[in-house]
Amino acid sequence: MNKQTVRHITMAIVVALSCISMQAQDRVTIAPLQPERGTTVTITYDPAKAGATIPAGAKAVTLVFSYSNLYDVAYRVPMQQQGAVWTTSFKLARYATFATFYLQSGEAIDKPAADRHYELAVYDGQRTVRDGHLYKGYSLSAQMGKAPNLSERQAAQYKEELALYPDNYEAKLRLLTYEMNKANGADKEKVRQQALKVIADKFNSAPTVAGNMNKVTMGYLIIGENSRLDSIRKVVREKYPDTELGRELYTSYIAKEKDTAEQIQLFEKELKKEKAANAKSFIEMHERLFNIYAARKDGPKALLHARKIAVDDENPYRPLTLKEIAQTLLDNELALDTARAYAERTLALSNQFPVGVIRYFPETGYIYPYVDDSTRQAAYNKAAGNVQSMLGLIALKQNRLTDANGHMEAAMQKSTDKETLDNVGTLYRQTGNTAKLQQLESLREQQMLTKVKTQRISRPAPSLAAFVDLKGQPVPESTWKNKVVIIDFWATWCVPCMQEMPYIQKLYDKYKDNPNVQFMIVNSGARNTLADAQGWFGNKKYSFPVYYTNDPAVGDKFKFTVIPATYVIDPSGNIQFANIGFEGPDVEMKLRLQIDMLLKP
Repeated sequence: MNKQTVRHITMAIVVALSCISMQAQDRVTIAPLQPERGTTVTITYDPAKAGATIPAGAKAVTLVFSYSNLYDVAYRVPMQQQGAVWTTSFKLARYATFATFYLQSGEAIDKPAADRHYELAVYDGQRTVRDGHLYKGYSLSAQMGKAPNLSERQAAQYKEELALYPDNYEAKLRLLTYEMNKANGADKEKVRQQALKVIADKFNSAPTVAGNMNKVTMGYLIIGENSRLDSIRKVVREKYPDTELGRELYTSYIAKEKDTAEQIQLFEKELKKEKAANAKSFIEMHERLFNIYAARKDGPKALLHARKIAVDDENPYRPLTLKEIAQTLLDNELALDTARAYAERTLALSNQFPVGVIRYFPETGYIYPYVDDSTRQAAYNKAAGNVQSMLGLIALKQNRLTDANGHMEAAMQKSTDKETLDNVGTLYRQTGNTAKLQQLESLREQQMLTKVKTQRISRPAPSLAAFVDLKGQPVPESTWKNKVVIIDFWATWCVPCMQEMPYIQKLYDKYKDNPNVQFMIVNSGARNTLADAQGWFGNKKYSFPVYYTNDPAVGDKFKFTVIPATYVIDPSGNIQFANIGFEGPDVEMKLRLQIDMLLKP
């Protein structure tokens, strides 16, 4: 193919994309066209325009962000109908940079092309703000999936970013990584050295600034040289030991010491340098010493360090820190009056508990996410319930049973989440209140049933033909056909899988005589062989049937990336429930309710 032909093809693609963009822009408009930070942007959708896939008579239209750094805007925004069009408006925050979105109404989705979403770029005058094209490059994976030309499209955006902002560190590294992956031999090493120089220059520009160090370590991760992280941290730790960053890294280094006596000695020696001006850099040391002394049941020393921990009033996680201090004292049965005082301080801050993901960047400070009022209030109620129930347990330890019951009643009024109910259950068990325990168990089951009903998915199960028994023989179809099947994927090296096994055994014992239920505990073959499955110690400990599969695509077929992964399949061969990861003791009740639901006629 000659260069002229390539140019013709490229121009055809550009023209086609332009036509798509113009047609899509006709039905989706963004005003102002080049919105700036601090301004209100309005997005309008006209379903009557050419190419619209949402019918004009739709009852609702939702704007769905597929990629966004508009953290204070919900990722799903209901649009309002105004005559024949749908519209929504929101203010762009001081950090707003870039977002992509599509429109949805029921099953109907409107986007400009199969591999493209609508874009909201933020401007500074006539050019996009810094990182705009960088973020656009990141957004392409959400738009294009695993398209073969994804990396090329991303590289083009990194080049656009560098054309506007030549000093953009991250864009430089992303582009160099792309070029490194395309190169071979000496050329690859040449590009690698360029990338390492970019990172080295970044480090040397501010070696003791935590935000800069984050960018340096991110740089090594971008180019795939994770092994360098410890060495660069060691440089700062040893060369700049009395800076805030150096002390933070030294604290983490000491914490790796297995001998807690040695940790204490090193921490206490370093604490001699503490002054009012540098006290903030010692907070983590005090936190670690608090936990060490609490575990050693040394109340006076634990409390000494506890007083140094929760001193940052501007930190949004301060209420959690206070709660953790109280919980640690309670767990170790230390200074219960002080534990109660910390818990009461926490309770007073229950309406300040962090909700959602709170981000922090040196340039912006703390960034609080969008959270609707009902979710926020539910989080506050949960915090209050947790702390009230903790106060109940403290009162129980102090033999103040009237106060303990009062706190538990107050806790239940605020929240019936797992932590609160676990604490309430502890009180009722230790005081022998069987009637209350039965009521509590009934409440737990009803809540779990409500949750389970919302998790039903109903999708065809993949073929189980690749499964073999521990003799290596194919599993006959009659094993699962027309039955409720519980398939649990696990591996011998998976710790959470091992934690889940006793609960799987209890379930198996309950249903093993039911001919309509089949358990299939399947070693997934991830870093395991049939021999590993055959030699697993659990074969002697548990009686449920164990199988094996070496199908490398089993995770993609069932749609799991972590284990344990437990699926409940109905007699018609449809997956009705997918349970990913170990959820603790509640997994037994959850799976039982799922099985019983499918056994009902």
